[in-house]
Amino acid sequence: MKRFNKTAVNFLCFTLTLCCFTQAAWGLTATAQKIYGQLHSSVYQIRVIDVNSGEKYVIGSGFRFAPQGNIATNYHVISDAAAKPERYRIEYYQGSKKKGNLTLAALDAVHDLAILQGADNGDAKLVLQTSAMAKGDPVFPMGNPLDLGMTINEGIYNGLVGDSPYQRILLSASLNGGMSGGPAFNSAGEVIGVNVSIQGNDLSYLVPATYLAQLAEKANSDKRPQDWRQTIEDQVLKKYDHTIRNILAGQWSFEKFGSLKVPKTISADTLKCWGQSREEDTSKSHFYSYGYRSCESGDSIYLSSSLRTGEIGFSFYWLKSVSLNPLEFYKKYSKQFGNANELPSAIEKDAEEPRCKTSFVTMADHNWKAAYCVRPYKDYPGLNDIFLALAVLGEPKRGHIINVYLTGLGEPLAGLFLKKLLGGIKWVD
Repeated sequence: MKRFNKTAVNFLCFTLTLCCFTQAAWGLTATAQKIYGQLHSSVYQIRVIDVNSGEKYVIGSGFRFAPQGNIATNYHVISDAAAKPERYRIEYYQGSKKKGNLTLAALDAVHDLAILQGADNGDAKLVLQTSAMAKGDPVFPMGNPLDLGMTINEGIYNGLVGDSPYQRILLSASLNGGMSGGPAFNSAGEVIGVNVSIQGNDLSYLVPATYLAQLAEKANSDKRPQDWRQTIEDQVLKKYDHTIRNILAGQWSFEKFGSLKVPKTISADTLKCWGQSREEDTSKSHFYSYGYRSCESGDSIYLSSSLRTGEIGFSFYWLKSVSLNPLEFYKKYSKQFGNANELPSAIEKDAEEPRCKTSFVTMADHNWKAAYCVRPYKDYPGLNDIFLALAVLGEPKRGHIINVYLTGLGEPLAGLFLKKLLGGIKWVD
């Protein structure tokens, strides 16, 4: 038997690995080339045109998926045209050639989908695939990035995130502005999702084709409204109701945090938490110690270029001091409460002035100062931002601040969440 020396074995392993990698890479490239060559004629650039100037205001991508002229894209691409059809019109292009104008046939703001209706010009329709895929399967998103022309990328399917029926596909691939609304294909050239967003470092998201198929059924059966705002409001409220009730029914765990026992985990698929702390150290001008924990839903619903909603968040903050006298500590504590008592940003054209009230309440066997605010949306009267800040009273050198916000829902539903969250808090020290 002939033996290989170590160097020869390493070289052989490297050569085999490189060969396999090269073959795999060429295989993916060949698939991408095939998909692009066969299907790119059914993928378009979507333009929202400012009527007064005649110039494009927003660009995105879209694709034909039905013989009746139905074209899919993201809601956020055409949201301004949906809200103000007198100011904007929707057009679609192949390359630099205009194919025609489009009208809005159906929308799903929660899943960020829209179906547009154009003349049936004979372009082939793409096939939607709603079956499950396996992690590691190749995915090929197509679209028109940065107004540079139609492109196709190669990526990897990494499963679904979120809870059904409000999930997205996690994709390892780079998407860029202008590709929103374009199709993402499997190796067979079937549409498995719609490009929707990117989080950076080749981390992107797709809307599963399942939701587009469901919206298409409504587009073919529902009468189109004159004003889409009620449709959007109903969709947001339905999604929020689903999310809140799932959270309330989920498994809650509690642990000691400062002087309180507070929720540690609440429906891990919905809310993600982070924390930070620091010990008092007067040699470093750290005259108090603190701990901070913040939990957020991590996603939002796009309503317009200036308004996102559907967010849930809360935080717990404690601080205590040995070195500060009670007056100094009170000043620091009051400043922290003032910083916490701020609503998430919204501009004047989207929301009314907040209605706020301050009161004193008893919770966890202690007295607290509470600031509660409601901020209604101007275009969606059933949607409000809800904000609550609480600060414990009567402790001269230690304190707790609780901050809760929910954006885009009704007060009764917010009340159910607040009751569950605050009702489980106990004073343990």
